[in-house]
Amino acid sequence: MLKAYTKFASANWQQLLFGALLMALSSFGQTYFVSVSGSYFRDAFNLTDGGLGATYAAGTFASALTLTWAGRLIDYTSVRRFTWAVALLLATACLLVAISANFVMLAVAFCFLRLGGQGLMTHTALTATARAFPQDAGKALGVIALGLSVAQGLFPIAGLTMMEHLGWRTAWGINAVLVIGGVALALVFLPRQGDRPIRSRKDRSEGTGSVSPAVWRDSRLLLTLPAILAGPFIVTGFFFHQARLAEQKGWDLATVAASFAVFAIVQAIASVVVGPVIDKVGPRRLLPFFLLPQALAMLLLGYISAPWIAPVYMLLMATSMALASTLATALWVDLFGPLELARVRSFVEAGTVLASGASPIIMGLLIDAGVSLESQALGCFAYALVASMMASTVKRTRSTEL
Repeated sequence: MLKAYTKFASANWQQLLFGALLMALSSFGQTYFVSVSGSYFRDAFNLTDGGLGATYAAGTFASALTLTWAGRLIDYTSVRRFTWAVALLLATACLLVAISANFVMLAVAFCFLRLGGQGLMTHTALTATARAFPQDAGKALGVIALGLSVAQGLFPIAGLTMMEHLGWRTAWGINAVLVIGGVALALVFLPRQGDRPIRSRKDRSEGTGSVSPAVWRDSRLLLTLPAILAGPFIVTGFFFHQARLAEQKGWDLATVAASFAVFAIVQAIASVVVGPVIDKVGPRRLLPFFLLPQALAMLLLGYISAPWIAPVYMLLMATSMALASTLATALWVDLFGPLELARVRSFVEAGTVLASGASPIIMGLLIDAGVSLESQALGCFAYALVASMMASTVKRTRSTEL
């Protein structure tokens, strides 16, 4: 396996490095990074936990409404131009955070952060990579996922250090510069050969560029979505409320923080290991099983409060998330083909952003209503099992529209 990866990476290192750098840069719009600034936002804008969660959710939902349209535009221009547009959007979002004068401006900044970061930057990396390697999508996506894993291990610490020494506004201004510089570096490695639009402007003007009912009503997509969206919902919700989880479990925050290193390391390893397996076995065969580690994590979290559960829970969550990040895009190529990839991915990515935006506020409201995170974990366990059973019925051939 290692030899196959080495040979593949050495032959295609430029395209893969481009994707990995974009995955890392998407961190500036990912919940795990934005949440590091949470206490600064609450103090600066006099927000409660619920108020900050609602502000974040509002920005997230607004970005999801735009993503289904914006994600398809990669079909009508070169990857290079599209990447620059996304970079400018994300950098602008970072600057908006830095100059926000009230929570309304912060909500707008959150919208652009989520759209440019978790939404379009990730979408660009995964779509460009899967198109470049349709026969080796599993390996290729596993390699570029390492970019996000490395960022998860480094960016929160770096961001927190900058905010402590320079102030949070200055730190977010620097983040904008890092986005532009990072994208400029990434584009050095993007091969120019073959970087052309796959659809014409005429297609868009005639309406053929939209997600047709035949796509979003296809039962293959609808049966798969509950499983694909489970990870973003569960992981984002528990990460966002990690301080409350530590309080309910009797853990100190240092234990939780150290467990994030476990998450990053395991996700990196699992992303590499699972790539060749997906290429060999096929994404559809793995689809009913990728949520099982996450389901086990929720079961353990629901019943056990010992400190050792923290790293074990992170390990299991990271395994499922690594499987999902590589499996999903390979699955869309398998089910719908490379030509439909951007349209399907933008639709699914909008759902992902919605799920990750909804979970902090839903879980927060449940906490306010007296439902502990332990009880919520057991609910997530049951959901993961049901979603996995639904996914097991997906067939490759085109299904009847629902």
